[in-house]
Amino acid sequence: MTEEPGRDEIKQAAEQQFAQAYHLPEGMARHEALERAARAADACDHLPLAVSCRIALLRSAHDLNRYDLMLAPFAWCGAAERRDPTAFDEWETHNYDWAHKWIVTGLLADPRFSLEQIGSVLEQLATRYRQHGFSAQPVHGARTELADHVGDEAGYREHFARYLAAERGPLSDCEACVVEEQARHLIWQGRPAEAIAHAEHQLAEDTGCAGQPQGILTTLTPAFVEVGDLERAREAHVVAHRAIRDDLVTGYLDDHLVFCATSGNVERGVELLKRHLHRVHSSTNPAQAMRFSAGAALLLDRLDRPEEFAVPRDGRTEVLSADELREFLRAQALEIAARFDERNGSDAVSARIRRTLALADTEPVPLAVPTAADAQVDAPVESAVDEEVLSDPVELAERALKAFSGNDFLTGMRLLRSLPADLDALLPDVLAARVAARRALTSKPGLDDEAALAAFRAAVARLEELGEPDLAVRYRSRGAGRWSELTGGLEAAVAEARECVALAATPRTLVLAKLVLAELVERSDDGLVPEALELVEQARELAEPDADLLVRVRCARAEHLASADRLEEAREIAEALLAEDPPPSVRFNALRLLGHLAVLREDGDAALEAADALVAASGSVRGPWTVEAHQRRVSLVEHLGRYADRMGALREAVAVTRELGSEQEVVWACFALAGGYLNVRRPIEAAEALEEALRILEAGDLPPSDSVPVLFRLGKVCTQLGETDAALRHLEAALAAAPEEELLQRAVTLDALGAARSQAGQEVEGAEAYEGAARLWTEIGDAYEAAASWMEAASTRPNDDVAESFHAVSHAEGLLEHVDDEEQVLMLRTRIAAIRGFLHAQEEDWAKALEHNGVAEELADQSGDEHRRLFMITRGARFLLAAEDPENAEAEARRAGALVTDRTPPPIIGDLAGALEEALRAQDKQVVGDALLRSLNARLNDE
Repeated sequence: MTEEPGRDEIKQAAEQQFAQAYHLPEGMARHEALERAARAADACDHLPLAVSCRIALLRSAHDLNRYDLMLAPFAWCGAAERRDPTAFDEWETHNYDWAHKWIVTGLLADPRFSLEQIGSVLEQLATRYRQHGFSAQPVHGARTELADHVGDEAGYREHFARYLAAERGPLSDCEACVVEEQARHLIWQGRPAEAIAHAEHQLAEDTGCAGQPQGILTTLTPAFVEVGDLERAREAHVVAHRAIRDDLVTGYLDDHLVFCATSGNVERGVELLKRHLHRVHSSTNPAQAMRFSAGAALLLDRLDRPEEFAVPRDGRTEVLSADELREFLRAQALEIAARFDERNGSDAVSARIRRTLALADTEPVPLAVPTAADAQVDAPVESAVDEEVLSDPVELAERALKAFSGNDFLTGMRLLRSLPADLDALLPDVLAARVAARRALTSKPGLDDEAALAAFRAAVARLEELGEPDLAVRYRSRGAGRWSELTGGLEAAVAEARECVALAATPRTLVLAKLVLAELVERSDDGLVPEALELVEQARELAEPDADLLVRVRCARAEHLASADRLEEAREIAEALLAEDPPPSVRFNALRLLGHLAVLREDGDAALEAADALVAASGSVRGPWTVEAHQRRVSLVEHLGRYADRMGALREAVAVTRELGSEQEVVWACFALAGGYLNVRRPIEAAEALEEALRILEAGDLPPSDSVPVLFRLGKVCTQLGETDAALRHLEAALAAAPEEELLQRAVTLDALGAARSQAGQEVEGAEAYEGAARLWTEIGDAYEAAASWMEAASTRPNDDVAESFHAVSHAEGLLEHVDDEEQVLMLRTRIAAIRGFLHAQEEDWAKALEHNGVAEELADQSGDEHRRLFMITRGARFLLAAEDPENAEAEARRAGALVTDRTPPPIIGDLAGALEEALRAQDKQVVGDALLRSLNARLNDE
């Protein structure tokens, strides 16, 4: 016969049941398991366990946003406390005290609960806090919320004044959250400047609160817009948006939807809305559902294009148009508001929702990644030609070719693009062949080059058939270098150009052929610059009678003079051309050359001035050349490192390439913008720019290898931001996409992946990534980088994996003889000694640990690295403590203390203070009165 379990066994089983439930993942299943554990505790009369279960249920209901589930455990706790206050430990009492605030907020947010119920729990809150001597600040905050909610204007202002004036207490929310709520009320009262002044000091504080700084930033965003500080509004939204965009239950979502709707960022708002469509039907908080519905309806009202939304509902998905979803959400927001008003006996909630739905647009706020609409348009895009010209394709074609001949390439391009290709059949044969050749020559490089080359060859052959051999030669010469990668390289292109020079039958064709040959000769071999200049001189003599042709020769001569390092002569020609009020194309080329010359002279200001002028010139008639001008300016900013004062140029380049460029060019511009953001220490915006580049890459038809730089940089930024999962995902994708033969690309990616895996706690995998990088660096022939990667591998491995770590250190040590830079050798030797000391400490071989640690200290001193030296001395003190030698540990700590300066980082000071205090206590020495310890702690308190 089986014995009945004893009372103690039943209680132990109940405790185990609670422990299992408590450690389940957050969610409804966990909550239900906690409820079962509570019933089990009640059944065996285990009051302390029953209390723990109810406190856990209160927290669970709060995390689920289900305040209705909080009522039963809350009431139970009240009865249990009255019956036996000692059943609650200090932590449980604190949590029960805190839950009094939660339940007021929760009932207020649900129209199913009456004002009488809310008033009752609010009075419980006030009474309890008064009896326990807690600050009344949370009580005043709750009364402020209630008065505002029901439309009691006088009560609202009275309680808000008290809320502002009250001191914080142990049951107040964190200081940042209190300030956030107070700032929100100031904004609602039409006092945005006061809200900013009241709250912005908190943005410099590290509160440790999971809801900050995104809470304050979200709250202040509309205030920044209202006072006209659009830059801070942009920054506040971008930073807060990144923190909340994937939070499935955040209450800040509606604020960002409203901001996107009213600030000209509808597409971003739509992207954010699509991440949260589960809220349409499944919100557990009616007040949040109402605000979400109103914000989303406002956003969709601004959407001016068709869009479908896959909305989850009851385990299935229904697809709604933007209009259908907008109308549903609008009706839902108003219906919930009406339920609140019915409970409250006022129309305050409906009035607020209607105001939201009717909000007007603010001044547009450009975000981290500009759109095409952000481009500064001062001229039409390839402006349309006159209607009468459009009706006559022959005249249009002739005007286009005449513009090309007259050096007005921008007008020629514009006119040519205005001539539909299917009208070429209406042109006379020779004109049609010339237009076809010109179309091929001006096609975008990299976009179906083989088809363009085939069309070009066919056009040239057609000119020969039509008895125009000189025209055919003229076009052949222009095409000689255009497709050199497909036609045998530069050597073959030079041969083709020489043949064209020999075949030229007219002075114009001969001049143009010599200019092409000069360019190709110089491109093929820098040593042939004199020959190139001689060809240009010959062309100049031939072009003297033709003013338009002579201008082209002068441009070419200036470029070749620059290549010959005759910079002043080149500059004089370029400036003379600009002084003649030349056609846009000549002006474009002259400005481009002036910028190049300024770079060669290392005159950054002049180079940027020329780049600005080039951008302005390219905008007179907008087209692909406009993109090129912006690309040149961005490349110059990167080359000069002038990010701080030129972020506007990088942003404008993105906007222009979105409007006029290819997908690949937009990716390039976003990548460059991200580099700018990183250089001015704005990593969140850098991540946004890179994510946009990645989105374009994934949606487009670009080679996978094109994504590697974007994925790599994005992975590193995510690592910096602590977004470990995203960092791993991007870096692993970069490694998979990097071609096997791209050793450098793979090596740097593996190094970055090692850092991300280490941050994620994947120590073995991180070390393996570093080791893979080290092998690639060795294959590349970079001994320093290889040794550095081996050292990272040794540092990353788990502390108990000593043998593998020693193995990695030995690899690094073996590479030192191949490192030429003495400073790099010294740095590596310092790290090697430091890691060897640490590894011997793991083996508890304190003599060797201290020996290598001492070597590391000496090497750090030799290199002038005062922080590392101080760190090594402090570590030595730690080793001595572990070796049970507190007397010498104290001596080492004091030696380190004598080296502390104003530059010493707080973490080193904190570690030193800890080691000294531990050494003093181990010797039963006075701690409080120790002068050094007191000064170290004072430094920490000042930080």
